[in-house]
Amino acid sequence: MGKGHSFHRPDDLKGLVAYDPEGERVGGVEQVYVDDSVGRPEWVTVKTGLFGTEESVVPLAGARREGNALHIAHAKSVVKDAPRHDVHQHLTADEERELYHHYGADGHGAVTPGSGPATRPAAPSEPLPDGTESREAARARLRKVGRV
Repeated sequence: MGKGHSFHRPDDLKGLVAYDPEGERVGGVEQVYVDDSVGRPEWVTVKTGLFGTEESVVPLAGARREGNALHIAHAKSVVKDAPRHDVHQHLTADEERELYHHYGADGHGAVTPGSGPATRPAAPSEPLPDGTESREAARARLRKVGRV
């Protein structure tokens, strides 16, 4: 698997263990969130915490697979400090914005090196590049497909 969006199906992530850029084990991949518009995996949850009792949401942007290892673009400490959300079918637009912000997405979708995904949902009144305003910002873009 290459970088970023080379994960085409949730099953591509089954049984993987996430490692940070320094090679430190972060935890096992538990759940997959796919982009509603294309059905491609965009985020995963990774078991973290003292005994793997918590799940942290991690973007797949910049991630690569090597065997059973998922090498993510973020330090273990960044993942462990990520905002926590209840497990449900969709992330709300506010939850998505909070996660994109945590992983370093700016207002134009750019990210700082090694930080996170290159896109994020628009705020309800935020103008789009063509000058129109987003009317679907309240609709979540990421859907949980379950445990892998």
